[in-house]
Amino acid sequence: MTDTTEAQRELLDAQRERTEVDELIAGLEDQVRAGEAEEAERDLGEKYSLQRLALLRQEAAERRVKEAELAAVEERRNAALSAAGAELESLSPHVLAVACEEAMQAIEKVQRLGDARQAAIKRHAQTFLDLGLRDRIRHQDASWVVFEVDGVRFDTRQDALDGRALLGAIDMERARRAQIPGRLAKGFTPPEPAPHPMAQLLAANAPVPVEDGEAA
Repeated sequence: MTDTTEAQRELLDAQRERTEVDELIAGLEDQVRAGEAEEAERDLGEKYSLQRLALLRQEAAERRVKEAELAAVEERRNAALSAAGAELESLSPHVLAVACEEAMQAIEKVQRLGDARQAAIKRHAQTFLDLGLRDRIRHQDASWVVFEVDGVRFDTRQDALDGRALLGAIDMERARRAQIPGRLAKGFTPPEPAPHPMAQLLAANAPVPVEDGEAA
């Protein structure tokens, strides 16, 4: 199969050949009109044949250009179909379902760990009370206990890190990060993280944002 560039080059050669023959014939015809017919008449018959051949070569080259252009279009169409099929297959509902399942499992893990942490705080608070570790108790009001271990305080009422609170912090941080590209594009600084301690921690450990076009 002739590619488009080669076919166009052949067409230019054929057009150039025809132009040269046409110019030769025109010159010979002028000689005949001027009465210089003897040699010119001998050459004209041969040149007329060459002119016809040059025209046929040009028509053949034009046909090859058209065929090459059609073949190139067909090749691009097939490539587009192949690319679309491959990419959309990689983003099929099944693939998305797998990602959604992984996301749900991750969400469940976050909630499970947060709830387990809060349950552990309550359990250890009761143990401290039972063992009389009053030097560790910073507040007690019925079931509400605040105690301290290694300089860190834990609150049985709400430590802000139970499952529901963690999921809320994730939503807040995702919303903040979604605003970053638009703010950077306008020359603004990224938005401040939410005051929730986990949102603050997530923001502190987040990848450094970059403007479009910058290397990460």
